Amino acid sequence: MKSARRRWLQRRRRNALASLALAALPTLAWAAPPAKPAGHAPPPPAHAPPPLVALPMLPSIPRVRVELLEKKLVVVEEINLPRGEWKAEALDFYVAFGAPGPPRAIDAQLVSVGDGALEPEDADPGETLAIDRAPRRPPSAHPLLGRDTMAGVVVHVKREALGRALTAGNMAALRIRTALDLPEEDAAGGRGVVVRLGASRGTPLTLGRVSLVAKPGGPSPSRAEARLCGPDADPIPLAITIAPKPPPPAAPPTTPPIAPVLAVRHASDDLCIRFWTL
Repeated sequence: MKSARRRWLQRRRRNALASLALAALPTLAWAAPPAKPAGHAPPPPAHAPPPLVALPMLPSIPRVRVELLEKKLVVVEEINLPRGEWKAEALDFYVAFGAPGPPRAIDAQLVSVGDGALEPEDADPGETLAIDRAPRRPPSAHPLLGRDTMAGVVVHVKREALGRALTAGNMAALRIRTALDLPEEDAAGGRGVVVRLGASRGTPLTLGRVSLVAKPGGPSPSRAEARLCGPDADPIPLAITIAPKPPPPAAPPTTPPIAPVLAVRHASDDLCIRFWTL
């Protein structure tokens, strides 16, 4: 009896130890996985660029001038940049190309606007700015002229340059000059060019005055017309000055033009200028 009981107790003890060992196996396997072979560490996750902060100023376009040369024309567009809430940071602006066709050349200058003046002096050459061509607006550049999906240039405005330009009257002007081939005449004998306008903070940039100027050796304009163009554009013609001044038309226009500053502007509007030469 005692031998049988002793053997039964030994078997029970062995079974209990085996159960404990089996129960511990999953825990040990989870706690100590097999070592992985050495290799290169995975690259850190890419970080998204910081969001573009709101432009610290509300730009406007005091004037657009088209200069006629012998075989080309130059569109000069000036954008006023008041000091606003500028905190001495560098700014990048995106300027889309106009039409027709890509420009032969394009450059940008930063010009001071005198105290109390509404636009910079024509004779002031300003400070040349660096530009980079781009197929569309990059996330780091503030939209200024044209749409984000249009090809154009990024204009880099350094903080030191903007600080110098703002010294005279707390306002600077970004002068964009674009050289284009002289457009072909259409069926009515006119030539056309599209100048990009734009918006900032959701507000269309105010447009000041528009002019057409014949340079020495270039064709003399006989008449010209300017309108806002775009899906929502107001069809009322805009006033445009011509130099040298042509003879008055034989009949007055059916719809008198208005000053560009009085026109109803939309963010999608461009400026279409059409002219005829002698």
